[in-house]
Amino acid sequence: MLVRVLIADPDEYLTDQYRDYLEQHGFEVITATTGLECVERLREHAPDVLVLEPSIPWGWGDGVLAMMSEAPDIPSVPVLVLTYGRDRGVLYRSAPFKIDDYQVKPLRASRLAQRLRSLVAWHPR
Repeated sequence: MLVRVLIADPDEYLTDQYRDYLEQHGFEVITATTGLECVERLREHAPDVLVLEPSIPWGWGDGVLAMMSEAPDIPSVPVLVLTYGRDRGVLYRSAPFKIDDYQVKPLRASRLAQRLRSLVAWHPR
């Protein structure tokens, strides 16, 4: 089963590493470097799962999550928040929204693939 994942993270180096690994292991990867791009990609591509960095510029992670919960034209997909452990406010700001998994960077690409498969298995479309 091909899993379409949207990775929304301003760190293009890390995103490229994840994309290379995931595409080699049966994922289709779409990327966004800003919150605005993320919302556009959600609308255009309807991914199976979203990997979201909360500090993404132009919308921030909680802005993307708010749009997902309020806009009927944005699909509801499982969300894996992936961030550095330094910002303790991430969980507080994201608390009003549905988050399915939370992982701390740096995360091995193999572990990311495992978590994504698990999320998709628990949230079949």
